[in-house]
Amino acid sequence: MHVHFVGEADDGLSVSSHHARALARAGVEVSFGADGVVDRSTIKTTDVVHLVTQEQRDNRLFRSLVGARAAGLPVVRFWTGRDVIWARHHEPTLQIARDLATLGTVQLARTPELVADLADLEITASVGPVLSINLSDTASPQPLPKHFTVLCYLPSRERAYHGGAWVDALIHWLPNVRFLILGDSDTDYSAQKNVESLGFVGDVARTIQRSTVTIVPRIDGILSRLTLETLSHGRHAITTHPWPHCEHADSVDAFLSTIRHLSRDPQFNLVGREAVCRDYDRKVSLAAMLQLLEECGDPSSPAGKLRGGWLGVAARLRRSGILRSEVFDLPEPDDLPPEASALRVLLTAQPQERPALQGEAS
Repeated sequence: MHVHFVGEADDGLSVSSHHARALARAGVEVSFGADGVVDRSTIKTTDVVHLVTQEQRDNRLFRSLVGARAAGLPVVRFWTGRDVIWARHHEPTLQIARDLATLGTVQLARTPELVADLADLEITASVGPVLSINLSDTASPQPLPKHFTVLCYLPSRERAYHGGAWVDALIHWLPNVRFLILGDSDTDYSAQKNVESLGFVGDVARTIQRSTVTIVPRIDGILSRLTLETLSHGRHAITTHPWPHCEHADSVDAFLSTIRHLSRDPQFNLVGREAVCRDYDRKVSLAAMLQLLEECGDPSSPAGKLRGGWLGVAARLRRSGILRSEVFDLPEPDDLPPEASALRVLLTAQPQERPALQGEAS
């Protein structure tokens, strides 16, 4: 079986990267589109297209997926949370998501909460398997570090989205606590003696083992993969959304209080580890993923057929204007309603330059 990945880069951190590595270890042939789309040569050799995507800035990806579906290729879309935020508040992204559903794309989400959110957007999805190469369900938890250590993922470009201001406050108010920061640049905390900037780390599992607790102060409250990975290694996680077997904190003061409480008597989170290793067992999740992709790749499966027939689909696609080489305007942060605060932060945390269209000089 050959699975082709589009929509995300193979950067070692993305959902697509983890899925591709897990599948490759199981003997599945995997590939990533060099230009981020499904080209004609790829269609000939691919059995299933794996899709993770967020905001839609033009029609290029969508056009290539229409071509793949027209050739009978199944497309499996994995929703992770941030993409739901974009679909909820960015009309072109929502329209393309709905048109992909019209094409019979298999829709999978990480949690029942995301499935419900998608239903509100008129997209039918089901809960799919979660694969992470950093999730440990066999080895015993490694000893806790002698010095109480907090781990956090805080990429430089998206500091606000990942709670950067809260992390800064915690570092200031907890000078005797050691902080490990994933995804940052080596200059973000160069003046902080209690911070180790890690940037990109190939072995996140080893980094988790160097920590006592992981904090996840993301503003969206969506279940992160790092939370599951942390629990699987017998560590505590503090999150802004109440998840099972995690400590809940919805303010800087709450994070401070919880960290201080845990630091007085550091212990393993064995109950959380048992639950994650049971519900997200790597072998079980991989087997479920393989079965799903193999069923989708069966030419007789519903995923291999266009939903609604070509006449209905063609009418829908004409309305969507997929042949137009237009660039979709992103929302202005100040124009978004209060309930779109997560997207407002995302927009202010990333470059707004116009992307080059296919055929243009980059």
